[in-house]
Amino acid sequence: GVRCEEKESVDPDATWLKKGKKSHFGYRSYVVVDEGDGYVRGVHTAPANESEMKHFTKAVEAAHIPAKRVYADKGSASKANRDWLRSKKIKSAIMHRAVKNKPLTERQKLANRLISKKRYIVEQCFGTGKRLFGMGRARYMTTVKVGAQMILKSICMNLTKAANKIFNVCSTRGAVRLMKG
Repeated sequence: GVRCEEKESVDPDATWLKKGKKSHFGYRSYVVVDEGDGYVRGVHTAPANESEMKHFTKAVEAAHIPAKRVYADKGSASKANRDWLRSKKIKSAIMHRAVKNKPLTERQKLANRLISKKRYIVEQCFGTGKRLFGMGRARYMTTVKVGAQMILKSICMNLTKAANKIFNVCSTRGAVRLMKG
């Protein structure tokens, strides 16, 4: 017979996560983005297999800014997270999630559509981070180092966004073109 041995990873903090039919190894970073200007305000990194609900408060606190409202996807939907926001006098814009034998009400569906209209700013930030700064893959080992990498890449994203605002730069097919104002 064939003997299989399970080897431990060299990275002691990274873990496996199954999302749909795909398995991912590593970390999950939570990025707090300002809905007004799209700048990254905070980053929190954790092993991939830990629930998003568990890290919601840490991610919001990582921003170190007073918030009036917090937008989040269904992964952060929990009574505990909504209660925590209420205790901080922050309005919840966490998307609603249907649970077994309890579909979403029409009001919850409407709320999700309205929340989605604002969340696109955050999703643009994630797309830019992955496309331009390689944020889809960790280059280091341990939660601390991967977290530091995410902070540095977030700073780079913010600097790029600021430079684009200052110099009114438009990117077309990988080329940079200066616009006359």
